[in-house]
Amino acid sequence: MILRILVAFSIVILLNGCKEKEGTITPTVGTITESAYASGVVKAEGQYQVFPVVNGRVVAILVQEGDTVDAAQVLLHIDDRTSSLTANSAYAQLRLLEQNVRDDGPVLSQLRSAMDQAREKLKVDSVNFARQQLLWAQRIGSRNDLDQRELAYTTSRTNFDRAKRSLEESRTRLRTELDVARNNAAINASGNDDRSPRSLIHGIVYDLMIEPGELATTQKAIAVIGSATDLYVDLEVDEFDIRQVKQGQKVYVTLDSYGEQAFEATVTRIIPFMDERSRTFKVEAHFVERPPVLFPNLTAEASVVLEVKENVLRIPASYVVDDAYVLTGTDTRTAVQLGLRDMEYVEVVSGIDANTRLYKP
Repeated sequence: MILRILVAFSIVILLNGCKEKEGTITPTVGTITESAYASGVVKAEGQYQVFPVVNGRVVAILVQEGDTVDAAQVLLHIDDRTSSLTANSAYAQLRLLEQNVRDDGPVLSQLRSAMDQAREKLKVDSVNFARQQLLWAQRIGSRNDLDQRELAYTTSRTNFDRAKRSLEESRTRLRTELDVARNNAAINASGNDDRSPRSLIHGIVYDLMIEPGELATTQKAIAVIGSATDLYVDLEVDEFDIRQVKQGQKVYVTLDSYGEQAFEATVTRIIPFMDERSRTFKVEAHFVERPPVLFPNLTAEASVVLEVKENVLRIPASYVVDDAYVLTGTDTRTAVQLGLRDMEYVEVVSGIDANTRLYKP
């Protein structure tokens, strides 16, 4: 009978001890990886939207979505009739001036002919005037004859000077007008290029936002082009975490299209300007191991690895009270100094050891 009572008492004590330890743990030694959360999208290197620089109707599209294009390759043609007429007028004016500026052209030939006639007339009047002067010196002829010869000579010289100056001024004016016409033709040639938007980079056409026959305007993008091989993650990091983010840090990226699979990347660029609306900073990360199939604008979530510590004393984050205490008894608070944190654990720097039993709050 006494033996049965002792066995029963021992069982009660054992059960009470188990109840006291239920819901308690002791710290463990392991690794803590502190990271910063970021969200973003996949982008292609050099990705940009193509905007036309002239308004007009699209008459031909020379590429399709998914096509690889070279730098300066024409993407489509825009019909801008007003610019075409202006260009035709500019080229016509250029051809006319190129003809007129030549020495054998109709304008300068006529002026040179007039100058040659004035020169011949000047020679004749100069000889007659000189002859009349000799006669007058010999008292032959009248004073009126001498004055007439002198007037004819003076008039011829003035006419020759005028014809020579007219030729020189016309040549200078035509050359200036030719330079202006060439500039206008170059501007219109540039306008012709504007009616044929080209790719700025070697890449792939990710999207076309216009169809033949539609009106292209300078306010609306018509295509999206980016690198065909180099894709990266464009992330947004909160202002409270950005001070710890540095180039070269590891990033683990998950994509909705790949479920829980994580892909390693590296921080390659930090843009030091905060978006006032979202209170975030732009951070770019390039893949170390790239997903097999990747497209721009895929949704991404990432963990930027800030620091890794091994062999540290750690406890579950759920056992921390007010960020500074743990329960070492049902109602006993013990102050602790905490270090790194991850999604599950918190590093304990001091205050308890590996043998301290902790109670869950």
